Amino acid sequence: MSERIKLSALSALLLLALVFSVLSTANTIQAVRNLQLQNHDVKAGKVNTIRAWMTVPAISRIYHVPENYVYRSLEISSPVSYHHVTLYEIATRKHQPVDQVLHTLQHAILIYRQQHPGITMQSRVYHSSKNHLAPVLGRAEP
Repeated sequence: MSERIKLSALSALLLLALVFSVLSTANTIQAVRNLQLQNHDVKAGKVNTIRAWMTVPAISRIYHVPENYVYRSLEISSPVSYHHVTLYEIATRKHQPVDQVLHTLQHAILIYRQQHPGITMQSRVYHSSKNHLAPVLGRAEP
């Protein structure tokens, strides 16, 4: 194989790698923007950010709604067996579409907020994550 053909093949591969890198970078930037928007919506308390992979305790903490209220709104009488279950799994167990479970929960949270107007996302108390870390051996407390 001549040097010219080898150089052309190598140039084509480098160009292909460059195109792949640019596309990957663009996709990464878009994913970061989407994550930032979702994070903003969650902090604003928008219920459209509820996803099927979430559990009832997580939803309760994020949206400041009591767990028992969430379970009641989903017509779950025995919450103990559903504590670590995702909304997707709840929908499967109840033989309902996931979208129906999500819509029911979103509606219930909005109703709860209407009935309890003092509960807002702005009244959240954020704790430093430092308080939740276990002490590291050999390290003095600040």
